[in-house]
Amino acid sequence: MLSILLDAVLPVFVIASIGILIGRVFKPDPRPISRLALYVFSPALIFGSLSSADIPFRDVITIFAFLFLWTGVLYVISWGVAWQAKIQGKARNAFLLSTLFSNAVNYGMPLALFSFGQPGLERALLFLAPTAVLSGTLAVYIASGGNGVKGWRSVLPVFRVPMLYATVAGLALNPLNVTFPNVIGRPLELLGDAAIPTMIMVLGIQLSHATLKEDFVPGVIATVVRLIISPAVAFPLTLLLGMHGVTQQTVIVLAAMPTAVFTTILATEFDARPNQVTTTVALSTACSMATLTVLIWVVQRLL
Repeated sequence: MLSILLDAVLPVFVIASIGILIGRVFKPDPRPISRLALYVFSPALIFGSLSSADIPFRDVITIFAFLFLWTGVLYVISWGVAWQAKIQGKARNAFLLSTLFSNAVNYGMPLALFSFGQPGLERALLFLAPTAVLSGTLAVYIASGGNGVKGWRSVLPVFRVPMLYATVAGLALNPLNVTFPNVIGRPLELLGDAAIPTMIMVLGIQLSHATLKEDFVPGVIATVVRLIISPAVAFPLTLLLGMHGVTQQTVIVLAAMPTAVFTTILATEFDARPNQVTTTVALSTACSMATLTVLIWVVQRLL
């Protein structure tokens, strides 16, 4: 277990800690860096990896199906937990944002790579397109309170995010075994290599503004749902969909990621208790060092 902590989990936190330090000392605006990762580095990594990845088409279908099923089941559970804990109104919207949307990109992709190698990264990449769709639809709907035309109009930007098209293009070219000439292949490789360290640095810079002082109780409850209940829900769903091996392992670990940082942006935009969401992001990320170490150890030995 110590080797998992040192080899898979801590490297992510070391780079993120540098980002936190940069964020506190220089206070840079993370948006330009995030846009580089979103519009350049990540699409290059997705397209370059998926176009050459050795992923059975069945795994592609099951991962997409899993993500939508898992989100639906977790929505029902999160709503029930919020009702039981008497979390209502905007606080419930913030709670749902905190539990349904995980940091499978900035944190999950490098962790999948460090834990399960290139096959793990390739499975993690398949999460990006449906995650982008859910982030631009369900997340906006929840943050906006489920009403108002503005929320649904905000769905449109998801179709301007190139990760969706990079995923489709990469999967379309995959069966053709295309070999790109160096003038295309090397830039793709270099740009793709920049994606993971950039995303972790952005995570650190964004976490440098997080706080644990406010909304501690709902933050703790949301953290338990995100880090413990969520992977517990994921396991039977992987059995239902017939997943096994590295696909099953990666999917369960990605289901246990802490709360996505982008939820704080949505919560701020729609006034959905941003302090509560930020508290959950910070708390769940801090606790994930322990929970993910244990979970990776378990899935590597039992699945």
